[in-house]
Amino acid sequence: MTDNIARQYIHITGIVQGVGFRPFVYQLATQHALVGSVINDSEGVKIDVQGSLSTLASFSAQLVEQAPTLSRIDDVTITERPLWSELEKPISFGIEQSQLRDSTTVCISPDQGLCDACKRDISNADSRYFQYPFTNCTHCGPRYSIIKALPYDRAATSMQDFALCPDCAKAYKNPLDRRYHAQPISCDCCGPWVSLYDAKRRMKSCSELPLIGTKHTAIEQLAQQIKNGGIVAIKGIGGFHLACDATNPQAVANLRLLKHRPSKPLAIMVSDVGIAKEVVEGCDVEWQALEAQARPIVLMRNTQCRQKVKMSDDLAPNVPYLGVMLPYTPLHYLLFAELEKLGATSALVITSANLSGMPIATELAQVSAQFSGSISAILDHNRPIVSACDDSLVHYAGGKIRVLRMARGYAPVSHFGTGSEQSTGNITVALGAEQKSTIGLALPKQWLLSPYIGDLDDLDTEQRYQDTFHHLAALYHVKPQQLVCDKHPGYHSSQFAQTYHAKANLTTPLLKVQHHHAHVLAVMAEHHLTEQVLGFTFDGTGWGDDQTVWGGEVLLSTPQSYQRVGHLRQFRLIGGEKAIKEPARLLFAILLECYSLAEIKAMQLPAFSAWSEFYFNNLYQLWQSGSQSPYTSSTGRLIDAWASLLGLVDKVGYEGECGLQLEHAAMCASSESALSFDISKDNLIDWQPLFSAQLLQRIATYKSDVLRHELALGFITAIANVIIAIAQDYSYLPIALGGGVFQNRVLVDKVFALAKQQDLSIFCGETLPANDASITAGQLWYAIFQHNN
Repeated sequence: MTDNIARQYIHITGIVQGVGFRPFVYQLATQHALVGSVINDSEGVKIDVQGSLSTLASFSAQLVEQAPTLSRIDDVTITERPLWSELEKPISFGIEQSQLRDSTTVCISPDQGLCDACKRDISNADSRYFQYPFTNCTHCGPRYSIIKALPYDRAATSMQDFALCPDCAKAYKNPLDRRYHAQPISCDCCGPWVSLYDAKRRMKSCSELPLIGTKHTAIEQLAQQIKNGGIVAIKGIGGFHLACDATNPQAVANLRLLKHRPSKPLAIMVSDVGIAKEVVEGCDVEWQALEAQARPIVLMRNTQCRQKVKMSDDLAPNVPYLGVMLPYTPLHYLLFAELEKLGATSALVITSANLSGMPIATELAQVSAQFSGSISAILDHNRPIVSACDDSLVHYAGGKIRVLRMARGYAPVSHFGTGSEQSTGNITVALGAEQKSTIGLALPKQWLLSPYIGDLDDLDTEQRYQDTFHHLAALYHVKPQQLVCDKHPGYHSSQFAQTYHAKANLTTPLLKVQHHHAHVLAVMAEHHLTEQVLGFTFDGTGWGDDQTVWGGEVLLSTPQSYQRVGHLRQFRLIGGEKAIKEPARLLFAILLECYSLAEIKAMQLPAFSAWSEFYFNNLYQLWQSGSQSPYTSSTGRLIDAWASLLGLVDKVGYEGECGLQLEHAAMCASSESALSFDISKDNLIDWQPLFSAQLLQRIATYKSDVLRHELALGFITAIANVIIAIAQDYSYLPIALGGGVFQNRVLVDKVFALAKQQDLSIFCGETLPANDASITAGQLWYAIFQHNN
């Protein structure tokens, strides 16, 4: 009887390679006594299976319900096939060798932190992985950073030159072993090793021999250097980090000097969650994010005044948050174990090994060239990094964990279907913006974004940006057929798009998307919104259609187009880019829209206390001429001006400093000042009421921090109220919030709380950042839907 017997062909797409999916399928099929095979190829996982209808139904359901933790199933297609003849029918279920197809629909898995089982292995003296710093399995370890091509097999990774020893080969070939086809699998007999160098690349120690029983290993010596107050470089999964003792003020100060990073907050890695709870506090969701396998840096409330483990005061000066992460590689755990033996620190400053503005270093020579003679030691290893990948950064706002930097553990970000299937099949590449650059790729059945690359303001980052562009195309075996970029003609990303488009002789037009429309579209893309939304895009800079600098925009948006239905009242950027570094210039420009020069001088505001008569008059001339002082509607610049008015920032030391200091001040407030914008009938958001003569007089004469804190909170509340007031006129539409201003936790909390009270539907970036790193997603969403016009 064959009436109850069927043969099915099951095609699964998503993150299903390098995550133990084939052995999972094998074990599940074996448990159900099914016959057939499973195979990996560049289109996903394909299963050819035969058995009873009831068993097949149970099997296919459990494929989804019990899928490996690191996997993500996007689509399952089941096709009926003729039964095998008695001669053809397999006698059991097997795993076939991976194959390459012309098309690629599989998703790349991000690099993952060490799993609990491997963590036990490195601390178990009876395990052959005892103290081995590259221990991994199908449930953890490097992925994206070592992949050269798809499908994901060892020969297509940077592990290709490490021949498996007999023990590793046995585990690699055994479907019942958790290291089955774990492509980076190795041990101290056959895998990579660590070596310790001084800053001039002279070898100090090598651990090519087994670490077991070695008395002077590279990791032990590295720990000693840290205990002695040194700054060291450590090669990780996606690049080198600089590290030092986070409890040593002098070491932290030296690191700041070395990085040319005088005030920007530094993140720390602590040995375990117990130590983390002694230095920061947070809600359950934040602790879950910290302990998740992705192991991001989590911005949590700093408990500096109550710390049992005293951190350096210079880690995050005048900032309410401290970035904390847990170890995510075997090397990190082994290093903390050595530090514990020495009675040394349980907290390390961990920051990318690069000078300010340059990309994270991935090779020993790069570290040595940048920091020669300035660091104590460099811990290198000989597993090549194919693709650089920084640490991810997240925080908790609006009731959810939101990504601020999209990198290790989170990226590449991939999305299946919804929108991309509507395209004509063009392979589309999005080039992003100028800051926080990423590369986006849209294929017929998915779209994806690269990890964070950096700001395109130096040649090294530009080169890595271009390398990422070519690498993604090579990984997926495609040639770009459609390019999409920002409208700003001065962006390096736009210029690269223009150059590539011409050299490649593409027949499709180069698509250009207005910056703030792309911000709205990024939110739409992440949340699969295809109909009109009301978008609020508040950021620092963007090329406006009227040739001014936008950044406080209200846009009725669809994937194809937008209408500007509101914006912040404009003011001048006195001296152009210089105004961004000197926020008092922005404050001066705003006041000149409301008062005379003589009136402003008479106010004697603290923000202008260091200005000479000559400086006042010179800036006034610049403001009057307009040639070097373009108009802007930027909410980000308004925030800078308000931070200057409150005496929070004089000279900007790092991007977003004014917003962060304003947020800190607002969090210290016990009450808030009642402040509000005026909103005209055509939704011109006028800031003039915020700068009344009475309020300015209070600021000029009142010295207490209490007023500063109340005004900081009142200002943020006023922005939230503007959003809700305008949104109520469009209550039938979803709200999309995009742009770097929405990285402000206090603002996002307030907007979401008010929207809930008014029963408004609201969306903001979660897996995609609100900042410019998500611009590529918006550009892809635009390009995908242009094909339908």
